[in-house]
Amino acid sequence: MTPRQQLTAAAELDPSALTREQLQGWNCVLCGARLAVDQSVGTVTITRGATQTTYEVWACAPGCVTGPAPQEPTEWARFLDHAMACADCTDGERCATGNQLHDAVRAALDTATP
Repeated sequence: MTPRQQLTAAAELDPSALTREQLQGWNCVLCGARLAVDQSVGTVTITRGATQTTYEVWACAPGCVTGPAPQEPTEWARFLDHAMACADCTDGERCATGNQLHDAVRAALDTATP
């Protein structure tokens, strides 16, 4: 899926059908996969009673993965999985485990960068 197709698809999204993970930017709004490399595809607004909340939504970059997800989670996926479940990490204060996982992400990025 090209970026232009993703933007068109984002305009056709049903905000009420999106999961919490998709609204928070953890998962792709188009295919539902955990995001590692992402791009913004615009915003969606959800109305609940008198309250309207606008979320910036994200999709896979450069395009959604059509094949099966890798069996071994990446360093980034491990960090995100921990951060979503950890009260300290969710509040913006990384715990010791969160720091170790984040350091592993940075180390993986440093080795991947030429």
